Amino acid sequence: MKEYKQLEYVDQLKLFHARGIEFGYNLEDISENDKKYQKDLLTISTLGYYQLKDYAYPYFSESGYNNLTFSKLVSRYYRDKRLRNAVEHAIEDIETTLNTKIAFLLGNRFGSFGYLDFNKWCQTTGYNKYIIRR
Repeated sequence: MKEYKQLEYVDQLKLFHARGIEFGYNLEDISENDKKYQKDLLTISTLGYYQLKDYAYPYFSESGYNNLTFSKLVSRYYRDKRLRNAVEHAIEDIETTLNTKIAFLLGNRFGSFGYLDFNKWCQTTGYNKYIIRR
């Protein structure tokens, strides 16, 4: 079995380029002082090749990645990250609201410490998979 060697970050950028992702500059003739190049190196060293490759998948065809720039790829990653964070925030708000509503209903119906008497508010007749019966 062939053992693959880990690529340096610059080689990972070159691999993206070889597969059709555009960078807006020539990776073969690059100056170490080029700010765009340094930013791209920092980006791939932070996010990782495979993480970015996942976001490039919709653009892939047999001939490589079509109409995709590295900056567009990174933008897709951060857009998805913001969306995931917004959804998580909304889920947390829903969870907090449900907890508050349930606590209010139990408090109104069974008193301040009614939640401590499990048999008052939990379904005890019939099958309930959440009750452990001995």
